[in-house]
Amino acid sequence: MYATDASIYQILPKVVVFPKHDQDVKQAVAIASAENVTILPRGAGTSLAGQAVGASMVLDFSKYMNKVLEVDPDQRWVKVQPGLARDDLNAVLATHRLHFAPDPATSSHANIGGMVGNNSSGTKSILYGKTVDHVLEAKVLLADGTVLDLTSKNQEEYHTVIDNGGREAEVYEEFRKIIESNREEIASRFPKVMRRVGGYNLDEFIGDKAWNLSKVICGSEGTLGIILEVKLNLEPLPKYKCVCVVHYAELLEAIQAVQPMLQFRPSAVEILDSVVVGLSRENLTTRRHSHFIEGEPAAVLIVEFYGETKQDALGRAEAMIADQRARNVGYAYPLFPEGPDYDDVWVIRKKGLGLMLGIKGKKKPLAFIEDAAIPSHHLPEYIDQVLKVCKKHGTNAAMYAHASVGVIHVRPILDLREAEDIERLKNISKDTFELVRKFGGSWSGEHGDGLVRSSFNRKFFGKQLYQAFLDVKQLFDPQNLMNPGKIVEAQQIEENLRYGENYADQTIDTEFKYHQEGSFAESVHMCTGVGECRKILGGTMCPSFKATREEEHSTRGRANALRLAMSGQMDQDGLTSKRLREV
Repeated sequence: MYATDASIYQILPKVVVFPKHDQDVKQAVAIASAENVTILPRGAGTSLAGQAVGASMVLDFSKYMNKVLEVDPDQRWVKVQPGLARDDLNAVLATHRLHFAPDPATSSHANIGGMVGNNSSGTKSILYGKTVDHVLEAKVLLADGTVLDLTSKNQEEYHTVIDNGGREAEVYEEFRKIIESNREEIASRFPKVMRRVGGYNLDEFIGDKAWNLSKVICGSEGTLGIILEVKLNLEPLPKYKCVCVVHYAELLEAIQAVQPMLQFRPSAVEILDSVVVGLSRENLTTRRHSHFIEGEPAAVLIVEFYGETKQDALGRAEAMIADQRARNVGYAYPLFPEGPDYDDVWVIRKKGLGLMLGIKGKKKPLAFIEDAAIPSHHLPEYIDQVLKVCKKHGTNAAMYAHASVGVIHVRPILDLREAEDIERLKNISKDTFELVRKFGGSWSGEHGDGLVRSSFNRKFFGKQLYQAFLDVKQLFDPQNLMNPGKIVEAQQIEENLRYGENYADQTIDTEFKYHQEGSFAESVHMCTGVGECRKILGGTMCPSFKATREEEHSTRGRANALRLAMSGQMDQDGLTSKRLREV
């Protein structure tokens, strides 16, 4: 059940550990190091790029190490353990009218440690940036047992650490050398878009500001060390909010409308295409929330505004609507102040990923080129050309996400049980990668490198910077124990697939006909892997996970167990396995 996350990959772990406190983590790491077993820190397993799977000792922080340690509302910071879910944290902070601002679609269950490791952002990044912009300090355990308390240090403080000697001094001194010897290349080769999370965050260290090595741990995908606790910046909750849903008859019309909207200072501009809109109207859970959709749009833009006053928020929304009408774009512009209708709009957006992955049939919209971040003025042309790439390779795509910052998650629709679709996966990736380079974008915009994009890093960043990444990895993790194969020295995109051309389910005769899904097996494959069933706050799903906080007692865990059993990967007993009945 820990062999998969929300990505297209599957690798069986060696062992799974549920640490209760720092000492458990240190003891587990010492055992792994002594036995030369690699180590993979994991939270909710929401990774779309395969960061959270590996033939490793998996450390699941979500069961026990999920506490708020300290809050300072006056100074606006919080200190937490890595297994705390983002929305659970914000429920605590709401009493202080504060929040941890990055908001990925999986915020109901995404763990803070994973958000830091992945450098997550979300719908409001046009206002709040990425997680790296909010990490203040981190307590990090290295594979050799060294504990680093990483904080912001001016030049004098930095050199004091070096003068004190020891392993910490080595890290600080050698990291400084890596930056200084590659400063010009870092400035030149890192993409000039805000949403960039590929490689290691070396570009955080080329300015004149104080250095904070927690910034290089952020986005490192568990390849450098293990976060034991982290101190985060907090933002005030917005006083007033409203959202407008602009409807378009053509997809490219919607994308072209984004740039003019930005002058009205929205907090978010999110796109949903006709596939997601259609699924939201069909799904039993979301159907009642989709009342705001008018007609049959090819796409809608969800445009949100924050304000110090109600009129400030509504006034800018109304001005944006007037501008859209003057440009003769869009055909409907329903506007909702904060309240039940506002909430319904965001339910549909938040559920968009799960809806998309739940498309019936063997072909699914897959995440492998979805994370590119493109300068917004190039976005319409980029999307047009990506869709042509998909068409050239014989498939269509669905899309959603963050139009405001040039990150539209385009997902080609493929079945990786078919050899020709695996070839399409490879060829679409190569063609799209060249488009991203052509338009000056970032190959990884928020979902990270993982197994799906790391193999492109050498070509994307160039030989010199790739060597700098290797040097950083060697400095922090000389034994190569921490989540190897991500960011550097990675596999090819088509390796270790959850489904491959040799995947086959056993034939199962059932009394229930599964008319909508097609078969019992296909109903199992409807699980998206995003782990929505792992949320603790609100709703009814999943009661057994809420009681145990154990993956095998989540709906996702059961779906994965069924898939392994019916494909002969659990044991020789298949669906009659005694172990399966325990799940």
